[in-house]
Amino acid sequence: MQLINMEQMNNYRIRWTDGNDREFEEFHAITENFYNQLVGGPQNRQSFIPGNQSKDVKYAMIVYSDEDVPAACSGLKEHGSGDVEIKRVWVQPPFRGRHLASLMIRELEGFAHERGYRRTVLMTRERMDYAIKMYEGLGYKRIENYPPYQHMDDAVCYAKNL
Repeated sequence: MQLINMEQMNNYRIRWTDGNDREFEEFHAITENFYNQLVGGPQNRQSFIPGNQSKDVKYAMIVYSDEDVPAACSGLKEHGSGDVEIKRVWVQPPFRGRHLASLMIRELEGFAHERGYRRTVLMTRERMDYAIKMYEGLGYKRIENYPPYQHMDDAVCYAKNL
């Protein structure tokens, strides 16, 4: 297990795995439920679900509290030439308000850069204004929606060069 080397994260540690990891799959199920509720049910996400399977996440990050409780997760999925897509940024409710999501994004960016990726891309929903504010604050720029999100009215895509 690798310790996060950022001072703000001194009470947390991360474990890198992949999308087939049991704990990451549990987080994935939590996020699926959240997104289903956000858009009014899985029937409203049919075009989205096939491209967002846990097994497709090449690098998964699980953040643990100092009490060894899984507190947050995120992942990276290869996406085109030199790009990697940030997936499933999630912080469990008891750990929110501690800037874990933005710290995870920075860690993902460094991890991706070390592996030769040139750019991170991501998709969020227009109504998730708190996520948009965070991404823009971290230097992400809005881009044209990329597949499979190009026909999703509520989807917004962002990118950042590493």
